[in-house]
Amino acid sequence: MPDVQASETGSVLVVDDDQRNVRLMESILRSSGYQVLKAYNGEDALQFVENDSPDLLLLDVMMPKMSGFELCQRLKGRYQTRLLPIIMVTALNALEDKVQALEFGADDFLSKPINKVELLAKVRSVLRVKGLQDELERKKSEIEAANLELVRMQGFKESMMQMVVHDLKNPLASIMGNIQLIQMQNVEMMSPARLGELLLRTQESARQLMRMILNILQIGKLEERKMPLRLEPVPLHKVVQENVDEMMGLSARDGILLENRVSPDLPAPRVDRELVSRVVANLLNNAFKHTPSGGQVIVDAQRDGARITLTVSDTGEGIPEELQPRIFEKFVAGDSEAGRRMLYDSGLGLTFCRLVVDCHGGRIWLRSKPGEGTTVFISLLLEGPADAKPGLPSAGATAA
Repeated sequence: MPDVQASETGSVLVVDDDQRNVRLMESILRSSGYQVLKAYNGEDALQFVENDSPDLLLLDVMMPKMSGFELCQRLKGRYQTRLLPIIMVTALNALEDKVQALEFGADDFLSKPINKVELLAKVRSVLRVKGLQDELERKKSEIEAANLELVRMQGFKESMMQMVVHDLKNPLASIMGNIQLIQMQNVEMMSPARLGELLLRTQESARQLMRMILNILQIGKLEERKMPLRLEPVPLHKVVQENVDEMMGLSARDGILLENRVSPDLPAPRVDRELVSRVVANLLNNAFKHTPSGGQVIVDAQRDGARITLTVSDTGEGIPEELQPRIFEKFVAGDSEAGRRMLYDSGLGLTFCRLVVDCHGGRIWLRSKPGEGTTVFISLLLEGPADAKPGLPSAGATAA
């Protein structure tokens, strides 16, 4: 077993078949606060390097079985130990021997007999260089990981932008198709029900298109803190009801019960009315998108001290557990095409919701169970944000 003494200045493995030399170097190093490991041959040294990961080797050149040159060459030739600093300790004074030590990969050499001042100076110097090398390796690894992530994210963003373009086309195509149907047929000959259906579909497609465009445009402004808040007391019941009224045609068509349970007696929080209304619209849109016919979408709110918590609940398909922590993020890759589609379908709207809630000093989170539905919670300060700067990160954009 190695002889180890705790230290903050680094660990040094002393390798020498002469116990007197080992004791001398150990005494000098320990007195200066270094942790010391001891080995008396090359094979034991290899084991210590493998198990104890010393910061530096003091390696004698002339040893039986495996010379210091051979051990140095083996360690420098392995990827895992290629950066391990080695000081060769030699009684050989010929210049060619010292050159050979450097050619085998040694970082420095020390001549016998051992001089305390020289030993400590070389150890400090080599360990200082090792610290810089370690930091360089860490930075290199971080840069490589960041580059890989950038490549991955770039590919994913391109995929997501294709989805954006595709989905912008869908409501536009629906609007154009409905207009063409009305133009091709005699409006006076159309039944009121048929005309009403076409107009409802056109209206919903127009709302969907406008909602997507505003989300894309305003997400950037919110992230860059370029959208000032217009704070005023806003009755949540009224804001919710306005959005519920707009969705009633869709509710009747799709057979989804939509209910506003927000009490008109709740105190009105100081918020940006337009932005909060858009948040409600996005949450209702997401709920309808993932709730089948016969399901329910319910909006409610409760006072909680100095806050009001608004909830939008549905009885839809729910969100897979692995996607829930990332559902409020923009351009996050799912584990499958279906996962990416769900994140995209919800993601632009929910990213907008998160940013709006963030800039109000609020918190947004959700609870969801696949097959049973989802509830999104929004907690807002009644008095409004203390510092109304949009785009600030929230500690609460989580799945609970």
